[in-house]
Amino acid sequence: MFAAFRTTRRKSSHVALAIALATGTAVSGVAYAPAAFAQEAQAPSRAFGEAYNLMVPLVQGETQDYEAARAMLPSLLAAVENARDNDLAGSIQINIGGHFSDRQMQRRGLEQRLASGLVAPEQVGLLHWYAGNFAIEVEEYAAARDHLNAAMAAGYAGDGADIVNLIARTYTEEGNDRGAYDYLSRAIADADAAGTPVREAWLRNVLQFVYEEGMVDEASAVILRLVRTSDEPDRAWSDGLRIVSQMLEVSEDARVDLYRLMIERDALVDRPNMVEFIEAIDPRLMSNEVLEILRIGVAAGEFQTEGDGYYTEVNTIAQARAPIDRNGIAGIVSEGRGGDALDAMNAGDVLFSLDDYAQAEDMYALGLERGFDGNTAHMRIGINQAMQGEYDAALASFASVGGERATIAALWTAHVEALRGM
Repeated sequence: MFAAFRTTRRKSSHVALAIALATGTAVSGVAYAPAAFAQEAQAPSRAFGEAYNLMVPLVQGETQDYEAARAMLPSLLAAVENARDNDLAGSIQINIGGHFSDRQMQRRGLEQRLASGLVAPEQVGLLHWYAGNFAIEVEEYAAARDHLNAAMAAGYAGDGADIVNLIARTYTEEGNDRGAYDYLSRAIADADAAGTPVREAWLRNVLQFVYEEGMVDEASAVILRLVRTSDEPDRAWSDGLRIVSQMLEVSEDARVDLYRLMIERDALVDRPNMVEFIEAIDPRLMSNEVLEILRIGVAAGEFQTEGDGYYTEVNTIAQARAPIDRNGIAGIVSEGRGGDALDAMNAGDVLFSLDDYAQAEDMYALGLERGFDGNTAHMRIGINQAMQGEYDAALASFASVGGERATIAALWTAHVEALRGM
């Protein structure tokens, strides 16, 4: 349904050459003579230069012998005396480690280069990024976080890298989903404070956690943000409304208002929700709306027109009742006007099921005037205003809704805001 924290560990073998090309760590085809280093800011030490020159032919061209080069590494590392030695030793470790897909060696090489202080400032973030990825591959997650945070601090953002989400993943890989949630929550708050974009992946992973933990208010807040900001609004609405329908504990009557929004957003796709919706509105009372739910269910493959006992029973009842309601609008309105608050609300429900939104709104307003529950009345008034395209009025009505319908009203508000912005 949505992105989970736990993901398959990503392999980095494809980046070995990229490191060499992007950072200038590929070993040159020319051995470094000690005299040549005198022209540089800092030359390698003599002992290191000699050992290094012996290794260079082993990692290039026709003279390659990586096994021999790997065997010589300990003596090369033992000869390191200064920053230039560290930089060159790190480079050759990256090269050899890439050949053998040895992530630990590559990471040590990157760390040695970084420790030298000779890496160009614009490449520091890149090297930390790769070091962090290699640390993840060998399941050293604390070290991975250190490097990835350093990559962010250096301003690295190449190739659309989502460092924040990758850091969150390190907590998840440790079995610490709460740590991932806390980290992402802080990252989102920091981004909001700084006015920088929040990636949808961060929100979806937070949503995954709060959904699994049953944190209803937090889930509702994330869903409202997703439906307003997602690059895939249809998916965000479908996922979000289905999650709300599972998490929100409200009365049957309030769920009707949620299910009506799910129909508007093409998110009513599961048979259990359809059945609950039908049972709540009753095919003997709101037959025309029930027939629409059945139609949606058949189109989605959730109901079968043959061999489905529930469908057959409900369809038979609704089909018999539907023409009576369609032909009796005047009587429905008369009963609503002549009765009490409940009669007015019931009339509004039937009129809504007949798509007569203007008269339904009038009945709900009459029920409100006669003292019916304000949260229910304002909710139903707002829905009917929305269905008529009266968006400003609908938003004002939803703003008056509290209690158990508050989250549902907030979702309807987001829906109307989206319609108004089209």
